Amino acid sequence: MIDSSALVEGVLLGASLFASVGPKDTFVVKISIPSAYPLLIACVCAGSDALLIAAGSRGLAAAVSRSPSLLSVALLGGIVYLACNGLIALRSAIRRKNVDDIEAAVGQPLLQTLLATAAVSLLNPYAWIDTVLVFGSIIANRPADSRLSLAVGAVLASLTWFLLLTYGTRSCRSLFARAIAWRMLDAFAAAMMLTLAIHLAISGP
Repeated sequence: MIDSSALVEGVLLGASLFASVGPKDTFVVKISIPSAYPLLIACVCAGSDALLIAAGSRGLAAAVSRSPSLLSVALLGGIVYLACNGLIALRSAIRRKNVDDIEAAVGQPLLQTLLATAAVSLLNPYAWIDTVLVFGSIIANRPADSRLSLAVGAVLASLTWFLLLTYGTRSCRSLFARAIAWRMLDAFAAAMMLTLAIHLAISGP
């Protein structure tokens, strides 16, 4: 049975975690502009968050916290992932293309779009920190009868955020009718990913 107070708490906690601009959000903005599948993109993002929350609440958060070597490996993988994607975005920002070429490159087939969305959702180290370590630990330490409600609330917050992001982005397609707008978006994504990669490398686990 769903506990309404725990559900509301989960929505609020989820909103505080998910409603921010990060590498995943920037990626979603970029692929949502030319994509014909905004609903599916949002569902994959929310489903990935649900999977990570479930894994964290089922003990993965505690296991990772107790294993410094596992945490270090995961952190290194996240740094490499962010750095590589940041450099790709930087190259896209520097290279000169027209809008048709850019939209053709970004507008992928459905399966490729969904797989790319799942990858950026599940391989993003900040998603693991927020969902597995932070929110998973919160749920695991709550009474058993309120855990499901907390998790459902967080997933609802994630789905709402990504629906707003995908459909809101598509409503602003006219802003990306010029190549300079795409280059600015790629430059922003590159700056964010490379900054996060450097921050993780310096701060450590």
